Amino acid sequence: MPHTAIHAHILLVDDQPANLLAMEAALDTLGVDMVRATSGLQALAAIEQQDFAAVLLDVRMPGMDGFEVAREIRSRPRSRFTPILFVTAGDDPDEAMMSAYALGAVDFLAKPLRTQVLRAKVSVFVELYRSKEELRARDRRDFEQRLEAKEERYRALFESIDEGFCVVQLLRDGQGKVRDYRFEEANEAFAMHTGLANAVGKTVSELVPGNDSHWFDVYDRVARTGEATRFVQEARAMNRWFDVYATRLGGAGSDLVAILFSDITQRLLAEQDMRRLNEELAQANRRKTEFLATLAHELRNPLAPLSNGLHLMRMAANKPELLEKTRQMMERQIQHMVHLVDDLLDVARISTGKVELRRQRIDLKDVVATAVETSGSLVDSGGHKLTVELPSEPLPMDADPTRIAQVVSNLLNNAAKYTPQGGRIALKVWVEGQQAVLSVTDTGIGIEPEALTKVFEMFAQVPSAGKPQGGLGIGLSLVQSLVALHGGTVSASSAGAGQGSTFTVRLPLAAGTEKSTQVQPAAQPVRPGQLQVLVVDDNTDAAESLGVLLDI
Repeated sequence: MPHTAIHAHILLVDDQPANLLAMEAALDTLGVDMVRATSGLQALAAIEQQDFAAVLLDVRMPGMDGFEVAREIRSRPRSRFTPILFVTAGDDPDEAMMSAYALGAVDFLAKPLRTQVLRAKVSVFVELYRSKEELRARDRRDFEQRLEAKEERYRALFESIDEGFCVVQLLRDGQGKVRDYRFEEANEAFAMHTGLANAVGKTVSELVPGNDSHWFDVYDRVARTGEATRFVQEARAMNRWFDVYATRLGGAGSDLVAILFSDITQRLLAEQDMRRLNEELAQANRRKTEFLATLAHELRNPLAPLSNGLHLMRMAANKPELLEKTRQMMERQIQHMVHLVDDLLDVARISTGKVELRRQRIDLKDVVATAVETSGSLVDSGGHKLTVELPSEPLPMDADPTRIAQVVSNLLNNAAKYTPQGGRIALKVWVEGQQAVLSVTDTGIGIEPEALTKVFEMFAQVPSAGKPQGGLGIGLSLVQSLVALHGGTVSASSAGAGQGSTFTVRLPLAAGTEKSTQVQPAAQPVRPGQLQVLVVDDNTDAAESLGVLLDI
């Protein structure tokens, strides 16, 4: 009997006549008989009447749904191995797909159906069905005579599939345990998905030394039980991930396993990258929110003393000493706001690549002296002892003196802010090869090991158990960026919380080159019977100006 003369039947199950008509039209060119069923009971009745090459089964149907129908089909000996292709729309893809494959489905198609895809997938099972029926109808000799003619059609069919396909022969030891398997057939896509060329006739142990024994166990179970399986598994020896569908070829006792698979490594890597990017975006969003809150607080802080100062200037026009003290306080607060805005502008310029260094030949020692003078008031206000060690010889550099002074000043300010009252800060400069090395060491709160990698990130601040330190968390980020623009590096080290920290800057030397004290105002003596008001504010100028305003 000619191969194409073998009648193949496809069972179409859907409660919507329009869907049945669409599937019939898509499969019309396959030359198969199509049987309709509009309910689960009709489908089961048809299954009892005859064999089918495949069943296209709608998931959502009134009464008995597709999963219940599939369970009944699998429970009956006649239809136990009949291929089931689920067709659905509107279901949760992951949940519905897992349920379908758990019931032994061979595929899961989502509506609207693509005609070519549906026809190609169903044609595979039609061909397999006809081959099986032909084997039953003819003896081995007649089948082998026709095998060569059919091989071309078989190859054309499977070579057109962009998924990898192979048939393997399981190789067992004396105890019946699978120790290896040999590739009997493989399509062209096999090499693309595995990277293994000329695999037919070779064993997996030859091609992939150290192959995980998990693969042997899975294929052994498929061959012994005859139950098809689908799974996702990493092939560690190949450094790839695969989505695999495996089924036994032949009846009980056969050790031939057909495997349809796809390399999904790039997809999984893309998913991992997406998760990583999502986490980074979430962290950036959290840091942005924290930064905006900090910025609002830092910009608002000077407003209270400035407002108080304006009131004082109006009320104390005839008190020159008070006016001068108020003016100095307002200047400090305005300078603080200017400094914050300058830092923000620097961040914006660096982020957009608009920072222009005004390089000139400088002596690093002169720049360090300027930075020490700039940071002196903050160091002194914390009662810190600052020691500076500089080499006797000049340290010529081609650099922007303003930016280098900003780097050193930011490091000193950072040390002063995060060192408890009365701490020690040491600034040292020395030469190593063609580099000038500058370190700022303090006896402050220190840095936890996990925070060392983050201190130079934008808006990052070292957590402090004591008084809030203020600032926007951009000082160290600016330091790193400015040092990098000069071709240097900066690093941080600390023995841990409470152990102080050290920041080290390395800057290239030019070619060919191997404190004011703020005295706190004395407390005014309290007159007998005078009421006392306690003013509490973490901004000293705000507290003082409010106190003076109340005292007038």
